[in-house]
Amino acid sequence: MIGLFKTGLAGPPLRSAVRAFSRLSCVLVPIAIAAVGTMVAWVSFGLIFNYTHSAPFGIYREIADPSSTPHDPAPYVFFCPDVRWPRMLGQPNYRVPMRTCPDGFSPLIKPVIAWPGDTVEISASGVIVNGQPLPNTATINRDSTGRQLHPFPTGTYRVQKGELWVVSSFSPRSFDSRYFGPIPLRSVHSWIRPLLVERSYHPTTNPN
Repeated sequence: MIGLFKTGLAGPPLRSAVRAFSRLSCVLVPIAIAAVGTMVAWVSFGLIFNYTHSAPFGIYREIADPSSTPHDPAPYVFFCPDVRWPRMLGQPNYRVPMRTCPDGFSPLIKPVIAWPGDTVEISASGVIVNGQPLPNTATINRDSTGRQLHPFPTGTYRVQKGELWVVSSFSPRSFDSRYFGPIPLRSVHSWIRPLLVERSYHPTTNPN
């Protein structure tokens, strides 16, 4: 065995593997650097990419001054729900473990449909805000995989100070305030608007 290594009989495969790894590294390292650079650039320019389908898929841009942004069209919020919220207990967890939020999971992107002082009516047939019904907001009892959903109790609610209601009428299967109710304003990480996003919901490519 010692002789084999000394005469180089075991050397060529090893050297080939090293050369192959070196060539692969030459490709992967620049890609990794470019990916990191892109992420840094996106953050520095206030860009957020939404890969979920309960809101339009694509690129969103952060709002510089949320206090002066108009409510129509509705701005979106990039926020951290918490699996420990009372209304989140017992609900399916659709979020990816990313440790981005205090509970260890990823944030969500949803449009703000009601503000402090607004009136929200919740029923099985949909959500009504200040007397105006929102399309695609009827609740469902099970998601596309058969998991049980627990809609927020039917009734009429006055939005309290420090709260927001977030409901996506883009997707009829969006997991939002129609299931977990209002969110605390303190859970909002940033305020954003669509920059380059898809225009319509496609049931075959936009599952819950």
